[in-house]
Amino acid sequence: MNIKLSALALGITLAYGATAAMAADTASVEQIGNFNSAVIEQWDNSGVTASVYARGDGNDGFVSQNDASRAEASISATGDRNDAVIVQQNVDYVGAYINQGASGGDATIRQTGSSFLWWNNQGSSQWATINQTSGWGNSATITQTGDMVGADINQRGYANDAVINQHGLDHGFNEATINQRGVRNDAYISQNGRDLDATISQAGGWNVAVVQQRGQGYSASVTQVGYGNNAYVNQR
Repeated sequence: MNIKLSALALGITLAYGATAAMAADTASVEQIGNFNSAVIEQWDNSGVTASVYARGDGNDGFVSQNDASRAEASISATGDRNDAVIVQQNVDYVGAYINQGASGGDATIRQTGSSFLWWNNQGSSQWATINQTSGWGNSATITQTGDMVGADINQRGYANDAVINQHGLDHGFNEATINQRGVRNDAYISQNGRDLDATISQAGGWNVAVVQQRGQGYSASVTQVGYGNNAYVNQR
């Protein structure tokens, strides 16, 4: 997230205060063309939804959902500078989706479950998807903490990075998938917990795939088609 977007989020918080930043159960922002920047903050809600859409140019999207149950967030930007962040904290049964139709494209999803939510004693069920189609130098990161989490990253192009970090709690069920097509792409999956599962598939040349798993119930699959590729899997 660049300085422009951080300043905008800070300005909203200072101007209206944390309580006023609470959003209604549904929020949607649509921007078409030029410099673009959007922030959605939602607190203490059940059944919330959020969406940011920008068609081109500067792009910047930030969605923050906190202390929420059955929340959903989606950011879509079709081209140009792109910078998308979705943060979901103390949440249960949530999904986050980022689609960027190439260009600068950095995308981050961070999800954290909580055992202190009154409607749930596990803080579980998180889904995250990042799609970046074509382009080069794109970066995608998914971080999940909780039970029953699932993550997908799909990238096409050149010199892209994809990272998935999953930290499972006692009830297990980790899943992770990274698909990359192109040249000099890097993929990294780190999992800690039970019922682990990880899949990386890469097509192209000079790609790198790394899987690290800690806990029990290991499963890992790395498929590379092309030339000059490297793969490393560590389970313990």
